[in-house]
Amino acid sequence: MAYVIGVDVGGTFTDAVLDDDAGTVLAAKSPSTPPDYSRGVLDVLELLAEQLGSSLPDMLADTHHIAHGTTSSLNALVTGNVPPVGFLTTKGHRDSIFIMNVEGRYLGRSPHELQNVLGQAKDHALLPKRHVLEVTERVDRDGTVVVPLDEEQARAAIRSLLDDGIRAIAVSLLWSFRNPAHERRLCELVAEQDPDVFVAL
Repeated sequence: MAYVIGVDVGGTFTDAVLDDDAGTVLAAKSPSTPPDYSRGVLDVLELLAEQLGSSLPDMLADTHHIAHGTTSSLNALVTGNVPPVGFLTTKGHRDSIFIMNVEGRYLGRSPHELQNVLGQAKDHALLPKRHVLEVTERVDRDGTVVVPLDEEQARAAIRSLLDDGIRAIAVSLLWSFRNPAHERRLCELVAEQDPDVFVAL
């Protein structure tokens, strides 16, 4: 049996739904568990497994796809109830998230709106530009390291963010899905300076 599971983490409850190729549909609800929302996700998956009469590992072994939503994150963004966030990216690409060339600018707009370039306005940035810093490194599309991570420069960038009160750091380097070594090392460098800062790779 192949299962498809959807999970949504809300501020109060974590909801899940499961269906299979025979048309079975099950739903479960469990309290969300901030600040470690992963516990609530595992709790609600356990409830689905119990309904199937299965163990969680067996259910997940038979799961073809899991879709994950985070209403709690969306609510935090809408209300602005988020810690100060910093962003580290590959040198030369600091402005990419502010330019919004693809979906950030075009998604949901009519052809007429897309052609009216002068009439377009970008949404407010999620973080101030001063909190977006570059690190010297480069991995190519094949995952080959072209420029090694400059750890001293990276430490200085991290220190700058921490000194500015940053409590969470997002790291997004070019081609890191091919070779995540530099992103993983940046996570270690953040932990060296402040192990309590949340890092998302």
